[in-house]
Amino acid sequence: RDTRSNHFNLKNKLKRGNMRKVFYLFLSLLGLCLVAVLGSEIVEEQLVADSAPHEETVDLDDPATPAADVSATDDGDSVQESLVTTEETQEAASTDAEVSAAAASTDEKVSSVDDDEPPVQSGPLVDLFGPSLLSLEMTGPSTAQLKENYTSDALRGKKVIGVYFSADWCGPCRQFTPELVSFYEKMNNRRGKKDEFEIVWISRCRDVESFGQYFTQMPWIAMPPQEAMGGRGEQLSQMYGVKGIPSLVLLDDLGSVITTDARNMIPKDKAGIGFPWRNPLATFYMTLVPRSLRFMIKRELGSIKEKALGRVQDILGALRKKAKA
Repeated sequence: RDTRSNHFNLKNKLKRGNMRKVFYLFLSLLGLCLVAVLGSEIVEEQLVADSAPHEETVDLDDPATPAADVSATDDGDSVQESLVTTEETQEAASTDAEVSAAAASTDEKVSSVDDDEPPVQSGPLVDLFGPSLLSLEMTGPSTAQLKENYTSDALRGKKVIGVYFSADWCGPCRQFTPELVSFYEKMNNRRGKKDEFEIVWISRCRDVESFGQYFTQMPWIAMPPQEAMGGRGEQLSQMYGVKGIPSLVLLDDLGSVITTDARNMIPKDKAGIGFPWRNPLATFYMTLVPRSLRFMIKRELGSIKEKALGRVQDILGALRKKAKA
């Protein structure tokens, strides 16, 4: 009887020991994924500025960048000639004047979601894009108007958000935009993932009238032109290391960077088989960790990063003062 009891106790100890090992292994894997995902986000922010674009882009810092609609394709054909051959552009051309007038008028109200007091909005996407985003609504066969949407409503239920930096005067942009429109519609028509992909256009146009004309070629939403061409747009451009356009950054539903190289990934994967081209560890992390917990981790990480950067800046400032002395 004592032998059986000892044997039973030994089996229980071994079972508990194995369960502890499995539990510790699970925690280790989860911690590894968390460190890899969060670490890659920090490293990407530091290295993105050094990454050279593979496809043709227009350098925003180049003083020779034209201020008008110029630029030609590689084979010498003008952008205007390549554009007028598409049916979509021909159909949209008749709406340009109406949309431009609506966008350029500062006294006239943009069609708003509600005249009542706006709701209180919060979250990382509202922090990035501001309280409202614009969409384009057809009001007739040849007329359209801009509609203002609350950011939280416009991006509700979206799993992937593209941040698209583009301008009407940029030749490569006007070549890439129709390709992006086709890809956008294809991704949003996938079975089981319908309408989970949204794009927010950050206009780099020279003026509001150009914004309205170019927006007629896009089926997605846009940051208001005054903000996109102002401080908020410039802040996003610096945040994601945008040095040339077109540029497409993909974010998840919490505003974390998935990739800053989507502009080059789309021509390589036109079918979107690997879309949104996440790191495998990031996919594993998102599968295991609930959204609410990921949001809390991201918020805490942001606070830690701000404190760390502030400490580094203080140290560098002290070293500079010491060097001057």
